[in-house]
Amino acid sequence: MKKQLIPFVAAALLGTTIVSCGSSTAWTWANASADGTIKYCLLIGQIDHNDSAARTAGIRDALGTRGAKKTNPNTETAVEGKLTLGGKEYKVVEIEAAEQKNTAGATWDQQTATNTTETWINKHGNDIDLFVSNNDGMAVGAIGATNWIENEPIFGYDSNADALQYIKDGKIMGTINQNASAQAAGIFMITRNAVDKVAEPTAEGFSKASTNGYGKIDATYNYNATNKSMLVDNFAITSTNVDKYVGKTAAQLVDTNVTKGTTASKKVWMSYYSASDTFLNSNMKPLFEIYDDKFNFEMTYTSGDGASETSSLNNLDSAAAQDAYVINMVKTTSTNLYLDKIATKLGASTSSPTDVPVVFWNRQGTNADGSVDTVNMADARFNSIYYVGFDANQGGQLQGKMIVDWLKAQK
Repeated sequence: MKKQLIPFVAAALLGTTIVSCGSSTAWTWANASADGTIKYCLLIGQIDHNDSAARTAGIRDALGTRGAKKTNPNTETAVEGKLTLGGKEYKVVEIEAAEQKNTAGATWDQQTATNTTETWINKHGNDIDLFVSNNDGMAVGAIGATNWIENEPIFGYDSNADALQYIKDGKIMGTINQNASAQAAGIFMITRNAVDKVAEPTAEGFSKASTNGYGKIDATYNYNATNKSMLVDNFAITSTNVDKYVGKTAAQLVDTNVTKGTTASKKVWMSYYSASDTFLNSNMKPLFEIYDDKFNFEMTYTSGDGASETSSLNNLDSAAAQDAYVINMVKTTSTNLYLDKIATKLGASTSSPTDVPVVFWNRQGTNADGSVDTVNMADARFNSIYYVGFDANQGGQLQGKMIVDWLKAQK
């Protein structure tokens, strides 16, 4: 897209040199495609988060801007890509990308995304052809920029309630739904199965009905024995199907195939990495609060500050011993910290492992390079450790495809 520049005379009257600026001129495909190059800005959630990395990979793979050297996509340097749209080849360039971390250290930060977007628009003006965000919160933050360009395309991820309304209003082009209802049900199903010591904990309630009356989750889950992960697929929400989801309450989204079971009530300690994360508190929490009764759980819900692992570990340290632990880490590299804390609390050792299950959710444990932390997931002090979430790689690829499909539809 060609920049909208302040005329020379006006610039001279202002007594300053203007390189580029944000313009109030509304976005159009004709202007965006005029120079044969699609330029985009990427709002990264967290550099060392495997979900963020998977989304960045999916975006760059689809747009052709990921280089040949594959490491952590969030630390790689984007390359020039190519897309064929309507029979014409376009260059694709990532002109800006940055982690949205606030001064307190919290990542995926909505207000930081607002500030970053204002800076990028001031720098590039209408030369930005589209924005892509690793989550909906930052996408909404971007739209909140004081110099946001009317009709500027932006894509999110999470299917937050406000983002769905923005899609219906034409302000966000699309998002990816993590199948939150199926995730919440799956997190509690695997926890319940492990507590009850069922014969096939990754099958009962997933691929076949629960023998203890908890039903069978409607969505398809896939189990990875190496990673000890139960992953459910994502799906795209755009203007074509948003009416099925916008304005729906948790009660309207809950999986009715999940039923109240017959086994005894158990105490479960559960953490959220942040009390302010939009997706977790708006999408997941209301579902958990419906499902906990179905699974006969007496829950202790706690929240960290989103920046320091200590905030969650202190909550865990002060809690009484539980029948199960469901953990949402602040940092994905902290698996061992939680397992050490729980093992100490329960007196578990490799020679005397505990039957109390630990289920990680939303943030899958990783090594420093972003690969899955399979070593700590195999901690011999525990008989049951699982991760339950969505398929991050499939979701990233789906987000990338959604962007390309939208661009093709503009021709």
